[in-house]
Amino acid sequence: MLYTFIIWAVIGGILLLFILARLFRPNRNTTQSPNGGSIKQGFFYRIWRTISSGKRRYLLSESLPRVFPNTTRLQVLILACLCVYLTIFSFVGIRYRTWITPVKGTNKFNTRTGLGGFSDRIGALAYALTPLTIALSTRDSILSLLTGVPYQHFNFLHRWTGRIILVQSFVHTIGWTIIEGKLYQPQPKVYNNFIKQPYMIWGIVAQGFIAFLWVFSTSRVIRWTGYEFFRKSHFVVAGLYLGACWGHWNKLACWMIASLGLLGVDLGLRIVRVCLIHLGYKSGNKGLGFRAIQSRIETFKDPSGTILRMEFTHNHEPWKVGQHYYLTFPSLSIWQSHPFTVASTPPTRTVSPKHTYIIRARNGETGKLAALAEATAEIPVILVGPYGGSVVDNEVSNILAIAGGTGISFTLPIFAAALANPSSYTENLELVWIVRHVENLTWIAPELLALRAQLEPRSPAVSDTNSDDEIKECGNVAVRSMQSNKCLRIRIFVTRSSQTTAPKTITQEKDLETSSASSSASASTPTHSHDLRELLKPHPSFSITYLDSKHPSIPAVVDAFIGGTVSSGRTQVVASGPTELGTDIRAAVAARNSAGGVWSGDEKGDVDCVWDDRMG
Repeated sequence: MLYTFIIWAVIGGILLLFILARLFRPNRNTTQSPNGGSIKQGFFYRIWRTISSGKRRYLLSESLPRVFPNTTRLQVLILACLCVYLTIFSFVGIRYRTWITPVKGTNKFNTRTGLGGFSDRIGALAYALTPLTIALSTRDSILSLLTGVPYQHFNFLHRWTGRIILVQSFVHTIGWTIIEGKLYQPQPKVYNNFIKQPYMIWGIVAQGFIAFLWVFSTSRVIRWTGYEFFRKSHFVVAGLYLGACWGHWNKLACWMIASLGLLGVDLGLRIVRVCLIHLGYKSGNKGLGFRAIQSRIETFKDPSGTILRMEFTHNHEPWKVGQHYYLTFPSLSIWQSHPFTVASTPPTRTVSPKHTYIIRARNGETGKLAALAEATAEIPVILVGPYGGSVVDNEVSNILAIAGGTGISFTLPIFAAALANPSSYTENLELVWIVRHVENLTWIAPELLALRAQLEPRSPAVSDTNSDDEIKECGNVAVRSMQSNKCLRIRIFVTRSSQTTAPKTITQEKDLETSSASSSASASTPTHSHDLRELLKPHPSFSITYLDSKHPSIPAVVDAFIGGTVSSGRTQVVASGPTELGTDIRAAVAARNSAGGVWSGDEKGDVDCVWDDRMG
C-alpha cells in the first residue's frame, strides 16, 4: 500500500507544479528600448518563453513513428519516465532471498522467495494506476481542469497506461501461478485449493476483462468491429473490470472506488451539459421539456466523396474559438455521438449562436446522415459540449492557419476571429487551405467571400492618406488591412485537376515548388457557380495554386510565412487535417524554434504549434 500512495504523491506533486505554473505564469510586460528600436521583455517572461521554445525545438517532432504514430517526442518522453518510475518502484524494498521450509507431515519442502513480494507489489501498482487511466480517458477531465491541457491530448497516455496495467496484471498472475503451482508443496493439492478461492476466480475474470479491453482496442479489430462497438464495449467492460478487481482484492478497493467515481462524474457532467443546451420551452413559453435542435444540411459531392454542411441556430451559451461538440442524430441513433469542430465563430453580442459544421460522409454514421439528408430537409441534432480549450493567444503577433480538407472547420474561425478582433500585438495573419478539387471551395464559400472582402487591397494612388504605414508589403503583395500595420493573406492549394477548370497558364513558384495559375470555373451545381466564379477572380491577397497531383511542401509554407512575412513577435501555427499533415507541421514548426534567439530577444524563434486532434 505504501508504494501505491507514493506514486500518487508524485502525481499530485506534478499537478501542483502545473497549477503553480498557470497561476504565476509571467506576462508579456514589454518596454521600448532607449534607441526606439527593439522591444525588451521582462526577465522571467524571457525565461518562460526560452524554455517553451527549446521544448518545442527538441520535443515537438514525432519519434519512432512505427511504434508511436502521430505522437510527439514529449509524449514519448513522459511515457518513458513513467515506465522507468514504475520499474524502479516494482523492485525496490523487496527482500530477494530464498527460504526452504518443510511441509508438516510430508517429505516435501516449500520454497519461498522474493517473487511473492514482487508479484504483490506489481499488482498493487496496477490497482493504483487504474484511477489515472480513467482520468486520462474522460471528456470532462479533472486533469484538463488542473493543467489546462485539452482532454484529447491525454488519450495517448490513456492507451499506454492501460497496456502497462495489462502487462502488470499478467506478470502478477504468472508470479502467483508459479508460487502456488510449483514452489508450494504438495502438488497438485495446493494449486487446486488455490484456484478454487473466490479471490482467485475474480482475478481470472478481471484478467479476462482487461485482455478483452486490449484486444478490442487495437486498430485492426476496431476496423473489423466498428468504432461504435469499440466505444460502447470499452465503457461497459471497463466498469465490469473495476468490479472484478474489487472482488479480487477488496483491501485495495479504494482505487476502484476512485475510478468508479471518476466515471460517474464524467457521465453526470455529460448529462448536465446536454440539459443546459436542450432543456427549455419547446414552443414559445409552452411545453417545458427536452427538445432537439432542427438543423439544415447541404450536400456537396465530388469525385473524392460527399461533404455535408450542417447549419442551425440555437440559444445557449456560446463556445470558445477552437472548441468542438459531440453531435448525436436521434433520427439515426441516440447511442452514437461524434466530435465535430464548429466552423463558425461564436457571437460577440447577445444573440443566438449560429453553428456551422463541415462533415465528411464516410461508411458509418456520417454515411447514413448523408443518405438521410437527401430524403429530408431538416434533421434533429443533440449537442454535448463544448469541449477543448480556447486556442486564442492574445500575445501572439503572427498566426499561420493551415488546414487540409475538412480541417478548415478548425482553422477558419481562428483566422476569422483574429481578423475581426485583432489584439494589440497582431501583425500578420495567413490562412492556408489544401483541397483536392477547386469545387471544394463552395463548402465555405460565404465565409471565404466575406474574408476576401476584408482583404481588399487599396492602391496608394487612391489612398486618402500619404502615410507610409497605410500600405505594408505582405510577401510580394501590398495589402491594406483593417489596421494599417497588418499583413493578411489567404492561400488555397488545389492538389487534383478539375474537369470544370478552364485552361490556364502555368508559372513556377520558386519557394513552394508548385505550379500556380489563374483560372475560371463553374461549380458542379448551378447554386454555387456564382460564388465559385467570384472566388476564382484574381486577387492579390487571395491566391489559388493548382498542383499536378502533388501536395505543397509544408516546411516551405511555414518558412515562407516566418522568413518572408514575419519581422518580429511570436508566431502561432494552428492546423487541422490528415495525420500526415500533422506530422509535417510538427517537424516544420520544431525546426523554426530557437531557444537561443528567444533568450537574446528575437521572438521570431518562438513558434507555437496547435494541432487539432479530437480523436487523440
